[in-house]
Amino acid sequence: MNRSNERLLEVIAEVLQRHLPQADLSRFSPHARLYEDLALDSIMLLQLFVHLELEHGLAVPEDAVIGDDLQRVEDLVVLLERWQGELAS
Repeated sequence: MNRSNERLLEVIAEVLQRHLPQADLSRFSPHARLYEDLALDSIMLLQLFVHLELEHGLAVPEDAVIGDDLQRVEDLVVLLERWQGELAS
Protein backbone atom coordinates (compact mmCIF):
# COMPACT_ATOMS: atom_id res chain seq x y z
CA MET A 1 0.00 0.00 0.00
CA ASN A 2 1.45 3.34 -1.01
CA ARG A 3 1.63 6.47 1.15
CA SER A 4 -1.40 8.03 -0.54
CA ASN A 5 -3.50 4.97 0.25
CA GLU A 6 -2.25 4.94 3.84
CA ARG A 7 -3.24 8.59 4.23
CA LEU A 8 -6.71 7.89 2.79
CA LEU A 9 -7.13 5.06 5.30
CA GLU A 10 -6.21 7.42 8.15
CA VAL A 11 -8.66 10.04 6.92
CA ILE A 12 -11.50 7.50 6.56
CA ALA A 13 -10.87 6.15 10.07
CA GLU A 14 -10.76 9.67 11.50
CA VAL A 15 -14.03 10.72 9.84
CA LEU A 16 -15.75 7.53 10.98
CA GLN A 17 -14.55 8.04 14.54
CA ARG A 18 -15.59 11.71 14.69
CA HIS A 19 -18.89 11.65 12.83
CA LEU A 20 -20.16 8.06 12.84
CA PRO A 21 -19.49 6.78 16.36
CA GLN A 22 -21.91 3.91 15.83
CA ALA A 23 -19.48 2.39 13.30
CA ASP A 24 -17.50 -0.57 14.66
CA LEU A 25 -13.91 0.63 14.30
CA SER A 26 -12.51 -2.30 16.26
CA ARG A 27 -12.46 -4.21 12.96
CA PHE A 28 -11.19 -1.33 10.78
CA SER A 29 -8.61 -2.39 8.20
CA PRO A 30 -8.25 -2.19 4.41
CA HIS A 31 -10.00 -5.55 4.16
CA ALA A 32 -12.86 -4.73 6.54
CA ARG A 33 -16.29 -5.01 4.95
CA LEU A 34 -18.17 -1.72 5.16
CA TYR A 35 -21.56 -3.17 6.04
CA GLU A 36 -20.80 -6.43 7.82
CA ASP A 37 -17.59 -5.58 9.73
CA LEU A 38 -17.94 -1.84 10.33
CA ALA A 39 -21.74 -1.94 10.76
CA LEU A 40 -22.35 0.88 8.27
CA ASP A 41 -25.59 1.25 6.37
CA SER A 42 -26.25 3.16 3.14
CA ILE A 43 -27.12 6.41 4.96
CA MET A 44 -23.95 6.22 7.05
CA LEU A 45 -21.90 5.62 3.90
CA LEU A 46 -23.39 8.76 2.34
CA GLN A 47 -22.61 10.70 5.52
CA LEU A 48 -19.04 9.45 5.30
CA PHE A 49 -18.76 10.79 1.74
CA VAL A 50 -20.21 14.16 2.77
CA HIS A 51 -17.69 14.57 5.60
CA LEU A 52 -14.79 13.40 3.41
CA GLU A 53 -15.69 16.09 0.90
CA LEU A 54 -16.43 18.91 3.35
CA GLU A 55 -13.45 18.36 5.63
CA HIS A 56 -10.83 16.92 3.29
CA GLY A 57 -11.87 17.97 -0.21
CA LEU A 58 -12.25 14.34 -1.30
CA ALA A 59 -15.08 14.72 -3.77
CA VAL A 60 -16.68 11.79 -5.58
CA PRO A 61 -19.66 12.32 -7.91
CA GLU A 62 -22.88 10.82 -6.60
CA ASP A 63 -23.35 8.56 -9.63
CA ALA A 64 -19.88 7.10 -9.08
CA VAL A 65 -20.77 6.23 -5.49
CA ILE A 66 -24.09 4.66 -6.48
CA GLY A 67 -22.68 2.84 -9.49
CA ASP A 68 -19.60 1.48 -7.76
CA ASP A 69 -19.54 -1.81 -5.91
CA LEU A 70 -18.22 -0.71 -2.54
CA GLN A 71 -17.79 -3.72 -0.30
CA ARG A 72 -14.57 -3.11 1.63
CA VAL A 73 -12.58 -0.18 2.97
CA GLU A 74 -9.98 -0.82 0.26
CA ASP A 75 -12.71 -0.38 -2.40
CA LEU A 76 -13.46 3.02 -0.91
CA VAL A 77 -9.76 3.96 -0.96
CA VAL A 78 -9.47 2.96 -4.64
CA LEU A 79 -12.59 4.97 -5.52
CA LEU A 80 -11.37 8.07 -3.69
CA GLU A 81 -7.91 7.86 -5.21
CA ARG A 82 -9.29 7.33 -8.72
CA TRP A 83 -11.62 10.35 -8.49
CA GLN A 84 -9.02 12.65 -6.98
CA GLY A 85 -6.78 11.85 -9.95
CA GLU A 86 -9.59 12.46 -12.44
CA LEU A 87 -10.73 15.70 -10.82
CA ALA A 88 -7.15 17.01 -10.73
CA SER A 89 -6.57 16.43 -14.44
